[in-house]
Amino acid sequence: MIEIYVTNCSALFYRATGIPVSCYNKEGECEVQYPMLPSRTVLACYPLSRVSRSPDAITTPSQAFYGCITLPDGCHVILGPTYNLPYSDSLVTSFMQETYIPADQRKDAEQVLMNTPTVGYNQFLDRLVFLHYCLNGEIVDPFAHFQVTGQRQALAKVAEEHLETQETGRFHNTYLWEQNFYALIRSGNRNRLLQFLERTPLAGARAGKMADTPLRQAKNQFIGTVTKVGMLAGIPGGMDVELVYQLIDSYSRECECAATVAQVDQLYLTMAFDFCRRLEQLRLPKGISQEVYACMCYIRDHTNEPIRLEQVAAAAGRSVSYLTRKFRAETGWTVGEFITHSKLEDAANLLCYSDRSLSEISNYLGFSSQSYFQNQFKKQYGITPARYRRQHHQL
Repeated sequence: MIEIYVTNCSALFYRATGIPVSCYNKEGECEVQYPMLPSRTVLACYPLSRVSRSPDAITTPSQAFYGCITLPDGCHVILGPTYNLPYSDSLVTSFMQETYIPADQRKDAEQVLMNTPTVGYNQFLDRLVFLHYCLNGEIVDPFAHFQVTGQRQALAKVAEEHLETQETGRFHNTYLWEQNFYALIRSGNRNRLLQFLERTPLAGARAGKMADTPLRQAKNQFIGTVTKVGMLAGIPGGMDVELVYQLIDSYSRECECAATVAQVDQLYLTMAFDFCRRLEQLRLPKGISQEVYACMCYIRDHTNEPIRLEQVAAAAGRSVSYLTRKFRAETGWTVGEFITHSKLEDAANLLCYSDRSLSEISNYLGFSSQSYFQNQFKKQYGITPARYRRQHHQL
């Protein structure tokens, strides 16, 4: 049973921030939610079994932010979803796909995202640790707590070295530094980007006086840098143009909220690794052309809808005959086989992280009958859906 203090704090937090809050008891049952979300929205992306610390945070493939606070009695409070991107139809579609919201509930999903504020990642972590303090009485440094293991000290060192460079005025010629910086982000290799920043700190992005105060100087230079990251790394690396412009706007707004130069420096790291991570996700599988990869992405994004060959071919801008030959040659699958494979992957996730019945899963993913779904599932995974659920269920 969720304590009244927890529900009151959660309600006040939602009213103050607009970020959705869900309260789960020790049995993993949702008792209170502000606002009411479509069924299983939160746990579809963030099952309680994935919580590794308190507070905990994840970013989903659609770039939604979620945070989890574990209470002393074993209950959980989950924040999210929220995004650092503005509302759009494509964002709703991505959100519905990863949370398994059926098409007939699109209006509910749209309402959730329209009413949820756009929040930068650092701002989201600040709000998460604030609610953690209210509920658990523990002060947490978000920058130290949420850095990836093994990178925390290195990233902190990068920011510290940059501050020292600012104070001493030891600035460098920036052209070569910037070319390397943008190229590494464009490559999507976060480890190499980190190594580069350890060797040559952020001072490389900070030459030239652009304002009369250090804070305004840092903000002006940040806005210039995030714009160039988008134009010279994001778009050439294959990111959607509209998404790049949305990220530039989002990070520029978050930068304007910074109160110190140190916060701007921290945002530099968050922004650079965010773009790098997104580009990493866009890298093509070995031996797969851009055309075939576009078709694979289209199929994976529409598993709960009827998918026609004409739609798949259109995603690559090619004819059906050309696309089907090329798809088979590069993947070893026919398009139909890959559609079934992708639907069954989603079915496996639903069996693990939801309580939907087999008939509901079969209908949601568009199988012609439950018996056909069960036969195909057993063919791919070697066991029946019911047995798979018994072995892997996480709720």
